[in-house]
Amino acid sequence: MTRSTTARRFVAALAVPLLIASAAACGGDDSGTPGAVPAVSWEDGKKKPEIEAGVGDPPGKLKVKVLEEGDGRTVRKADFITAHYAGQTWKGKPFDDSYQRKLPSGFPIGTGGVIEGWDKGLVGKTVGSRVELVIPPEMAYGDNPPQGSAIGKGDTLVFTIDIKESVPMAPKGEEVPQDDSALPTVGTNTDAKAPKVTIPEDAQAPGELVSRPIIEGTGEKVTAKDTVLVNYRAVEWNKPESEISTWEGNPAAQMPRGPQEIPVGQMPGWEKGLVGQTVGSRVLIVVPKSEFPKEQQKQANDVVMVVDIMKVQ
Repeated sequence: MTRSTTARRFVAALAVPLLIASAAACGGDDSGTPGAVPAVSWEDGKKKPEIEAGVGDPPGKLKVKVLEEGDGRTVRKADFITAHYAGQTWKGKPFDDSYQRKLPSGFPIGTGGVIEGWDKGLVGKTVGSRVELVIPPEMAYGDNPPQGSAIGKGDTLVFTIDIKESVPMAPKGEEVPQDDSALPTVGTNTDAKAPKVTIPEDAQAPGELVSRPIIEGTGEKVTAKDTVLVNYRAVEWNKPESEISTWEGNPAAQMPRGPQEIPVGQMPGWEKGLVGQTVGSRVLIVVPKSEFPKEQQKQANDVVMVVDIMKVQ
């Protein structure tokens, strides 16, 4: 799919960041037994855990062990979690470590946005928990590991994961009637999948900014100073080939799949279109080219945006 100049400018406007133990803790009394969950230990005041190498042949099934149980929100299917994690192969070779980057990462859970072992192993756990996962290759990367990583073909993976936060990706609220035939219609699905956007045939763009809630949430209101965690899609008026979407991602546009944290003031039309809207909402915004910086307006087109607001901060 090709992208137009206007769509490129929306991508270029983004700033995408992404993703306490007691004195000692360990992974369990059976660690050291062939096929058992590897032991995990950490010192008081040190967040990063140490994972021992597995012993013998790895287990053939997914293993999930709660090393510390948090008292926060329960992770549900179609949540977006923020977590610190460390990963290594069964034989003890490290391949990823958010602690080293000093920045937790964000992931959609239960929707196929991560490897199956994370989707199956983290749903039902609570925020604040430290969880160990031993993931067989068929629930990880199988015979197709990421290029350039330390993961080999058929490797079993071992993770420790500290769940920092979990918020719903799907909108939740009251549907608002879409009774203006001159405006695009937007799907009201709440399954954390992309909503369908239909621009009326042969209709002219309104020429001014339009903002309408499609599903009206009951959460915190957005302010102009906020950074919002959102899923969104953008398409130029009557140019479906220009569409970009965080639900699907677009490698060619350097857009990753999954929700993104975006300052409200960074996106054309968002200060007028999102301020006053609430967390849990799905919002339709028609952004006229006059909202773009003056040096871009000659080449810009009107843009239809649909935004699911997950969190403000």
